[in-house]
Amino acid sequence: MKKKLLLICLFIILLLQGCRGNHIPAEPDVVSSISMNRDQILTVVANCVEIENKEEFAWKLIEMCRENSFHTIKFSTDRGYATSIDMRVYLWKDEIEGHDAVMEIEYKPVEFNMDYDIANDPDKFELYVDGELVEPQ
Repeated sequence: MKKKLLLICLFIILLLQGCRGNHIPAEPDVVSSISMNRDQILTVVANCVEIENKEEFAWKLIEMCRENSFHTIKFSTDRGYATSIDMRVYLWKDEIEGHDAVMEIEYKPVEFNMDYDIANDPDKFELYVDGELVEPQ
């Protein structure tokens, strides 16, 4: 009887893990980057079921860019830091193909052609989430 109960419990655990698939919550990560001059165009996976506060999440991603703290990609700063960032955010990596981004983030300087960068001049940048200006934190 105990063996049957143990086998049933084990089967249920394995079944639940299989249903979850590869969607294991983790830190956000960059899965693709394109650099044009010093402007960065990024594809980001949130690695979460939903983004509760898009503005807070956007600031977190900007901070991760400043600190160069993404797991998969490390940005080269040989030519300096990024002068703007454009991100498309998806919840999971397997949702990139054939799905719309859950949010779009732009972090751009207030004045163009001034050679500001995200690390040394953060007060010279504005954050936009889905096209709407976000107030600084």
